[in-house]
Order: sequence, then structure tokens, then C-alpha cells
Amino acid sequence: MSVARRLELHLSYTCGQSCAFCSESARMAKWRHAPLRGEEISAVLLARRKAGFSHVTFTGGEPTAHVLLPAALAAARKLGFNTYLTTNGGRFAEEAYAAEVLPLVDELCLSVHGPDAATHDAAACTSGSFDRAMKALANIERHGASLYLLTNTVVTRRNWDKLEEILAMLTTRPKIRHILLSNVAPEGRALKDYAALAVPLSQWRGRVPSLARPFETNGVVLRLFGLPLCVLGGRVELSNDAHYSPRVTVERRAAKSGPGLVAIESRDASRRRGKPLVCRSCADRGDCAGVFDRYLSIHGGAELAPRRGS
Repeated sequence: MSVARRLELHLSYTCGQSCAFCSESARMAKWRHAPLRGEEISAVLLARRKAGFSHVTFTGGEPTAHVLLPAALAAARKLGFNTYLTTNGGRFAEEAYAAEVLPLVDELCLSVHGPDAATHDAAACTSGSFDRAMKALANIERHGASLYLLTNTVVTRRNWDKLEEILAMLTTRPKIRHILLSNVAPEGRALKDYAALAVPLSQWRGRVPSLARPFETNGVVLRLFGLPLCVLGGRVELSNDAHYSPRVTVERRAAKSGPGLVAIESRDASRRRGKPLVCRSCADRGDCAGVFDRYLSIHGGAELAPRRGS
């Protein structure tokens, strides 16, 4: 079994957006006034590096909302971590900030949920969010010469009809090397409206081949999160779950003395997911993370198609 070497550190519990699918909404509401302190960041980084961790993801909320992000990135680099950042654009829309911070980032994942302002802003429930993301993308291209750039699109019924346009827009940007399409997860704000947000698995199955076809020749990596392998036609190379690395997430928790920290180890991508009886005969059962439990409670497993071994 692989040993966790990846750290995910939640720095900030604020965000300039109110995405309909936000998985962190409850934690942000609880801890918005308790971002990690400098001594907490330093202690976590030092302890995990001594334990053999080599990769750190700074996330949130929106990590650029934390005033100590530049210092945290510099400290991580000094300790020998590879640094990864997840962002909706945030302060990278400011060129001076981008020029200062991006040289400290090895990998960056930018959220893009539409090909235009109308679609993206509706998904983010925030006017101007698309414009900020595009300004951030331009600054990343300008000042992030050495970083590996990914994008993440959370797919819901709100942007389902725009996926080809989103992919076409992203693949025209030469800096983007990896595109992730994320099936909406029943967490946080998305849990309440999950039935209205989640695209049926049968629709995903019918569309995956056409979505993936251009990536066979354009040199960009396409991965899909939160979909069982049968929906992907058994194409393991497309499954983000199949490329999952064990990790430890450090985030806020309540303690008797005040806000504390908790470390949560995740061995695989099966969080909030399960495999119904129909999956028992599937040849890919051992490699598949299954289906979100909430989806199964609404739709059952009739859309699943167990794959037979060759």
C-alpha cells in the first residue's frame, strides 16, 4: 500500500465566490474568522516534511485570500516541497501579486466553469468571476513560465450543454497542460441541491467518447473525477480516481482551547461513494471508486453497466 506523501493544507476559510457546488461552504461559514496562523502553517510544514512528505497543496476557501500565502509558499519551497495551488483566480487577477507569487508555485489548478461570463458567473453565483479568472489566466501565462498549469471545471446541469465550448476555449491556451472535469460531489452547498445539479450517469456515458476524442491528438491531458469506470467505458487513463495519490488533509477543527487543527488521511478517492450490488460482478471493481452515495439514494444503480473481464 502506498504511503501518503501529499499534504493538503487549508489556509483560508474565505472566498470571493459563492459557487452552487462549493464543498467547503459549511467549513467556511464556521471558520471564516479563523484562518491558519503563521506558527500553525510553519509547524505543519516542518512536521510533514520531517515525516517524508514531498508535495503540498495550499487550498481553502480561496488561498490567495490569506495574507501569508506568499510566505507559506516560500517556506514550503525552502523545506523542499513541490508546491501546488488551487484557485478561482483570486488575487492572481492583480498583475503585481501574480508576478510576486507565481514563481513560488510548481503546479496550479485554476477553476473555470464556463466558456463565457454568463455560464461561469451563473455556476459561481458571482458576477465578474469569469472576468477575474481570465485576467488571472493571462497573468499566469505571463508570470508562471515554469509552473504546470491545470484547470478544473465542476460539471453540473448549469454548464452541461457548454462542455465542448469550455474544452475548446481551454485547449487554445498553450500554457494549459491538463484539464479536469469534475462530476459534482454531494458536499457542502451542493448537498442541498444535489438532485438538481447532478448530471445523470447515463448522459455522461453517452458523451464521454466525444469529449475525449480531441485529447487523443492535442497533447493535453484530460481527466474526469467522480465517475465510475463503467461510465468511462473502462478507460482508466481518463479516470482521475485511478490516478489518486494517498494524502493527508490538515484543516480547522474545534478544540477546548479554541480553534485547532485536524489531520485526515485519505487512502483513495472513495469518499462519500459506494458500490451497489450490481457492481459485484464488474471486472473493474478493484480499480473503481464507485458512485456517490447520494446519487445512488436518488437514482439507484440501474445506469451502471458491470464490465466483464477479457
